[in-house]
Parts: sequence; structure tokens; C-alpha cells
Amino acid sequence: MYILLTHYERFFLSDTSDSGILYHIIEEKTYNLTITSDVQNSKAVVNQTTYNLPAIVKVKRSKEDLPIKLITDSTTALYTLKSSLNPHFIYGNLVWTYIAPAAYLIDLTNPKRFYYGNHVYLRIKDSTTTIESGPVKSWKNYFAKDYSIPKGHIDLTFSTPYINSFSLKPAQEKRQSNTGFWGAAIGINYYYQTNRYLRLTANAAADFFLPIPAAVDLSGEYQLITSTYLSLTNNYCKKRFVYGYGLNFSRNTWDFRYYDRFSPPPPTRDPVKKTSHSLGVTLNGYHMFSKYLFAGLIYRPTLLRFDTKPQLAYEHLISVEIGCQLSLRKSK
Repeated sequence: MYILLTHYERFFLSDTSDSGILYHIIEEKTYNLTITSDVQNSKAVVNQTTYNLPAIVKVKRSKEDLPIKLITDSTTALYTLKSSLNPHFIYGNLVWTYIAPAAYLIDLTNPKRFYYGNHVYLRIKDSTTTIESGPVKSWKNYFAKDYSIPKGHIDLTFSTPYINSFSLKPAQEKRQSNTGFWGAAIGINYYYQTNRYLRLTANAAADFFLPIPAAVDLSGEYQLITSTYLSLTNNYCKKRFVYGYGLNFSRNTWDFRYYDRFSPPPPTRDPVKKTSHSLGVTLNGYHMFSKYLFAGLIYRPTLLRFDTKPQLAYEHLISVEIGCQLSLRKSK
């Protein structure tokens, strides 16, 4: 079987006799691990060698866990230091998945992608003897964060539906679908129970074709889809995640325009603008990056249209939203 390599892959694969691509350059098979303890005059036994603490111990990178024995004047304790992937491998190698994917695959078999962290602190009275380090510990601590908010708390939220995917069915028109950018929303959260709140929001979303705000000169035919709506949702908080459901009343607009600039081709039809008013449901999920910053996904289908007469008509807006929240009233 033959493998065709790019110029970059040949360069980085030129010296891989006993190590991975990136690690051959920036990582060694061993590294220094600092070990400290909460007990004075204590010692640690690592790989059958005894060290007076605090100590800097040269350890070998491996996927195997590292046993450590803590010795004090009155007792001994055994610990297991879990091996984890080195952040250099996880994050530093992301570039190589595109530039040199073969190089990244070789690093997957390289024991130098593991480490035990740079520092371990041994507590003699710890209830657990298994110590996690590196990205595993960081991610566990991150997702274990609990943003519990008690009853009576009120937040004001500001957000932008940054990515918006529309599917509309204007009257006497074929279905119009498009994905674009930008919008604005403001809302208020009232916690009627700990970690449960009602959110009332006013939203506006569009399918502007540029991901950054910019002035543009349009020429020829152009379609713009927008939606403004009020939404009331019931939301549940669990650590960093929020799940909600509710109702919305929406005003959806499809606007077909023609700009006679720069000598464009003639229009294929007359300009037209059609707007509908509908009632639907709202489903949302958010992730809290901090107490104040969040991002999430909103699915907002509308089902019942109120124009000339009530009728069933499915339309939807799916938005990726980012925002922040500020406390208006903190519960006592």
C-alpha cells in the first residue's frame, strides 16, 4: 500500500526514528515532576527511589499510572497519579491535523504524548488516593462548577443570535431557506425557584451574508430574511448547562429586492416583501462559560399563522446565540 505525502509531511517525517513528529522537537521521554506535601520532613518513594520533600523527580512519560508512597514520621500513604494526555499534544498538534495528518497519526502511538502534570501536592488526610492531573482534572473541575442561583434572583440578559438558519414559507411563494449572521436580543430572567427561572426575551435575527459588520454595495437581485419575536421560556439549570422550553410569537419577513447599481442583469421578477405573524414553541439549550457569559442553541419553530385567518404553516429559525447577563436583583 502506498501513501502519498505532502511536502510538509515529508519534511516533518524526515526524522522519526524513535519519537513522534512534534514531540521529537519539543518533548523528551522524561521530564521533571515537582512533589510536595502538607507534612514537614516527609519523604516520597517514586520508582523505588526515596526523595526528601519537596523534591524534583525525573519521571518517564507513560500511559501507565504512577504509584507514589508518602512517608511521614507517623504513617505512610499510597497514592496513584493518573497519566493524562499532555496539553502540548492535545492543543499544539491541532494544526498538524491539517498541515501533516500523517504526522499527527504517528504521535497517537507515541508514549511521549502522556504526562502526570508538572506538580503534585500530597495531602496525608485526603479521602481519595487517586490524583488526576492535566486536562482531565481541569475539564472535570470545569464541568463540576455549579452556578446555583436562589429563588428571587433577577438577571438582565444581552445577546446576539450570531448564526441564523431560516426556513420560511411566504404566502403564494415556494419555501425560502437561508443561513446568515447577526441579530440582537434582550431579556429578563426571574428565578421562581432555585436553579429554575422564567425568561422573557425580545429577539431580532437576520440572514446577513457577512459574519462581521460591514457596509456593502448590493447589485442585482437580493433576498433578505428577518424575524422578530417575543419568547417566554421555562428554564432549568444544572451546573454549567441550561435547558428551556416555552412559547413564542413571531413576525417573519421575506424581502425580495432589486438594486439597479453597476449594470446588473434585469430582474427575474418584481420586488416583493411578505410578512407573516405566527405562534410557535421555543426550545433552547445554553452553556455557561462563567457566571456572566453564555452561548447556546435556540430552535424556534412556528406552527400556527395569524394573517387572513388562522392556519397551520411550519416555519423555523435555528440560532447560535452568544451573550451575557447582569444581576438586577440578588436574592437575600
